[in-house]
Amino acid sequence: MKNHIIFILQSVVMGLALAFIYLLASGNFHDQPAQATQPTMVSSYASAVQRIAPAVVSIYIQSNQLVPNINPGVSPAAAFRRKNYMGSGVVVSSDGHIVTNKHIIKDAIRIYVSLWNNEIYEAHVIGRDDLTDLAIIKIEAADLDVAKFADSELLNTGDVVFAIGNPFGLNQSVSLGIVSATGRKGLDISPYENFIQTDAAINQGSSGGALVNTQGELVGLGTATYNQPGAEGISFAIPANTIQQIVESIIAHGEVRRGWFGLSFYNPQIYFLYGLKKPDQGVRVSRVYRESAAARAGLKANDIVTHMNGKEVNSFEAYRQRLREFTVGDEVQLQLLRNDQVIEVTLVVESPPQNE
Repeated sequence: MKNHIIFILQSVVMGLALAFIYLLASGNFHDQPAQATQPTMVSSYASAVQRIAPAVVSIYIQSNQLVPNINPGVSPAAAFRRKNYMGSGVVVSSDGHIVTNKHIIKDAIRIYVSLWNNEIYEAHVIGRDDLTDLAIIKIEAADLDVAKFADSELLNTGDVVFAIGNPFGLNQSVSLGIVSATGRKGLDISPYENFIQTDAAINQGSSGGALVNTQGELVGLGTATYNQPGAEGISFAIPANTIQQIVESIIAHGEVRRGWFGLSFYNPQIYFLYGLKKPDQGVRVSRVYRESAAARAGLKANDIVTHMNGKEVNSFEAYRQRLREFTVGDEVQLQLLRNDQVIEVTLVVESPPQNE
């Protein structure tokens, strides 16, 4: 009997072993039920590009500059030809207003615009601004796609951005990068400098093109690259908030009407001459001009301006930069310190008097 039981157990064990070997060899053995494989998710900014791309245009310029004609068969009468060059722009109104760089159109005698669908229009200049290197041109068109502006004050170093433009005639080219820095100054690019630095490629022909966030909103306008030996991946863009102010003023008035409050400020380097202590924050008023917006709002000498529309003002340069963001007629709220008391006043931006 005992021998029979041992024989049965040996047979069972042998059968299980053979079955295991068969399943293993046939590939049908799994430690656990098979799981359905999921497709790998790939990051893409296609939707953001599709939102902004129809508002980005290519600009072709025939300038008033003459250059030698390199065609060896040309007649002596045609030894020179007009210089042609290209740039980019962004549509800011559905009826054909386009913002671009002033340096692109400054010498133009003919301007042509190619839309994203390859329709071509001739454009004319509405206005330009030397201080910011911005210009508005217009084509006779309707129902155009318009760029949506982002608040560039919310832009941070490390944010993902991409540039769309017409580098070397390759229209609708997109390059990816990040915000390398904000508020860049001292670059000798334009008189008013408050640039976004990025490593998104802004090549020849990309000037005036869109710098865009991942929502497809305009955060800046590509304007320059860092032209130093060995420099790579250093480009600059004009912030969207500056662009929007200039666009609105030029479209409304044909020019930029910069504002004035009627204030002068002490130079921090010579506070000691007046027996004054430099404030921990803000800028100290030295003079309030008569019959100015500041005088009507009740500002006084030695008031300390600390905020403009909720944004800090901690230097005279910061005050001037904030003021440049507004145009004549805008209402601006100033926060002041007067004898350690916080005061808030609202002023309407005015044009500076002719002798100021």
